[in-house]
Amino acid sequence: MKKLLLFALPLLILLNSCIGMSLDIQMNKDGSGKAVMEYRISKILESIGALDGNKSMPSIPVGKDDWEKTIARNQGTKLSSYSSRETAQETTISVTVDFADDQALLRLLDPFGEKVSINRRGQSGTLDLILYDDSVSLNDELYDEAMMSLMRMFMSGYNVSVSFSGPANSSLTITNGEGSPIPVPPAAKAVVSGRKVSFSMALMDFFELKDGLGLKFNW
Repeated sequence: MKKLLLFALPLLILLNSCIGMSLDIQMNKDGSGKAVMEYRISKILESIGALDGNKSMPSIPVGKDDWEKTIARNQGTKLSSYSSRETAQETTISVTVDFADDQALLRLLDPFGEKVSINRRGQSGTLDLILYDDSVSLNDELYDEAMMSLMRMFMSGYNVSVSFSGPANSSLTITNGEGSPIPVPPAAKAVVSGRKVSFSMALMDFFELKDGLGLKFNW
């Protein structure tokens, strides 16, 4: 397994489970803005939401009550919309959170202050987001081609996507888990400059990267 930080809370992606997530951050000149999140959770992961507040376990806000508790712990944030839809295979959660300033956004993305940093200077700034580090990796002894092929089949269609738009044009730099710049991974799709920058990658492709992966947004 690899350790991933996916938006609201640190998560462990279980090898026999699937989760797809997207985050769109829209920041205004004064540092306020909104974060629009959508995540698809396989049925096996839904029960983890009941563990919200238990620091010994990974936690995913699933129901509206879970999100209201999460927002209540983060001063300067407001839950402006919540919706969910369910199929026999998965639940899709869509959430929009308004944040009053960059520090409220920071607390929302990384309440433990470990994998996200924001440095804003007037109307410009930098957002560093480590999607995962290499502290837990699939080494050669654990890598099994047949198992990886089976996992790819079950996790087909599950992606991790992050986009950002600021008050003016922005740029995106892809980094490794230590924050050093790297080329855009061949399996990823990225828009690295413009009014809105973005990164998207199939969940299973994360398992092929050895040195972690992060995103640095500049505006």
